[in-house]
This record gives sequence, structure tokens and C-alpha cells, in this order.
Amino acid sequence: MISNRGYRPAAALIAENETYSPAAEKMTEYLPDTNILIEFGRDAGVRSKLENARQDGAVFRIGPPALIELVRGVITGGGDYFLNNREVFIWLHTQGFEILDLPRPFMAKILRTSTPKQSDVEPMHYEQLIRMIANSADLGDFLRTSEMAGSAWKGIVRTDDIHRAELDRELAALGHLAKRTRGQDLASMLSKSFGAPGCRPNPLVLKVRFSAAIEFLESSLAKIRLGAKPWKNDRGLYVDFQLLHYLADSKITFLTKEDFSNEIMKSRQKSRIVGLDSPR
Repeated sequence: MISNRGYRPAAALIAENETYSPAAEKMTEYLPDTNILIEFGRDAGVRSKLENARQDGAVFRIGPPALIELVRGVITGGGDYFLNNREVFIWLHTQGFEILDLPRPFMAKILRTSTPKQSDVEPMHYEQLIRMIANSADLGDFLRTSEMAGSAWKGIVRTDDIHRAELDRELAALGHLAKRTRGQDLASMLSKSFGAPGCRPNPLVLKVRFSAAIEFLESSLAKIRLGAKPWKNDRGLYVDFQLLHYLADSKITFLTKEDFSNEIMKSRQKSRIVGLDSPR
């Protein structure tokens, strides 16, 4: 049985999340989405904006889903674009920004519970990946380094194929979920995937702490029921959903080029979803 040591009532956790004001913090902690990081190497204006924000005291925290999307771009972009694609990795490596946990372990920590281990990859392995790309002279050099002893990224050349297969599975599962969850409480369903029976997190806490992600999921499922096919025309939906989970950390501001205003309207976390006009 999971220990209740350090347990805090649901009301306390909800109050903690709802009373937080970004304006109360002097230092903004940005979580950039994939497209923001891609533009770092392509658009001098974006690079200048992010670097100026950093120099003004902003902190950038990196979500593994966005990072893996970046690495896919490095590999599929080929040798001709490697040096350009490498720029953002050099910046990430030089600044040593924090790499967050994968979404499921991150959720478990927020909820103070446990989840079955699905991957042996941890933040330090993503730090290794950033370092390998930043220090590689070309794409071939990176791929050779990834296969050396001590690398957690052997076989990374197949990342795009592996990711596409995983994405196909997840989006297909989303279609099935849309059919069987009409009128059901998604927070209660998610709660059952954490901890042991009798020790699972309060669905109300989960609903508040991950309100933006849950509202986005509810909206996505509603669109699928009306005939939308994200596996054909919105394959970025799954990564967006994953990144929205990190808003459960009340210090994080999600920096994105996407417009979520039609999907996220009720969550108080929507005020921490901002565009590139936010960093000064």
C-alpha cells in the first residue's frame, strides 16, 4: 500500500493550483512547444526573442515530447539541414535548461502516486541526447555517436518510423475512446491508471491539476464524434495533449504557436498558454 505520508487534502491542492498568479512570480518559466523550438534555428527574430527573454531572467523548461519531435526533424531533415537544425540543441546544451519527466511520471509526481513504468528513459538521457547533437559535426557523426557504448539512444536512426507507429496506435486509441466515453468523466477514468486499488488519486484533484489537458482531450473527442479524423489532418494533436499536462506545475507558462482558444475555454490554466508576443 502506498504511504499517506505527506498527504494533503484535495481542497488544499485545488486551492494551491487556483490561487496561483503568474504575475506574482518575478521569473517566468516557459515550456516551449515543438514549433517554437524549430523556429529557433530558422528565424532570427524568434531566436532573438527567446534569448532576450532568457537574459531578462526567464527560464526555459523542456518537455520530452517536444524534444523527440525535434530529433525526428534532425534525422528526417538529413545532412543538408543538420547544421541549421543543430542550432537549437547547441542553445539547449549551453544553457543547461531543465528536462522534465515524461508526461506519465510527471503526472504521478504531481498526484503523489505511482504509475507502471513504461520506459527506462529519464531526463538525464535526454540531456545526453542534446549533448550528442550539439557536439556532432554532421548527421553521420551524430548517428555514429548514438551507437557507441554508453549511449541510451542506439537505433535512434529509426526514431521517425517508431514514432509514427506509436502515433498511429495512440490516435487509433483516441478514436475508440471517443466512441465509448460519451458522457463519462475522463478524470475518473484517468485516476484508475495510477496507484493501486484503494490508493488512487482523487479524480477531483486530477481534474483541477490537469484541467487544460483534460478539457483539450474532451474537445478533441467531441470533434471525433462529429467526424474529425486527427490521424489524417491533425497528427500534432497527441503531442499538444501531452505538453498541456505540464501546466499542472503552476509555475510553467506554455509558449506555443498553436491557438487553443476553441478547445480550452474553462480551465484557469488557459491564462498560462501564451504566444510569441509574450516574451519581451
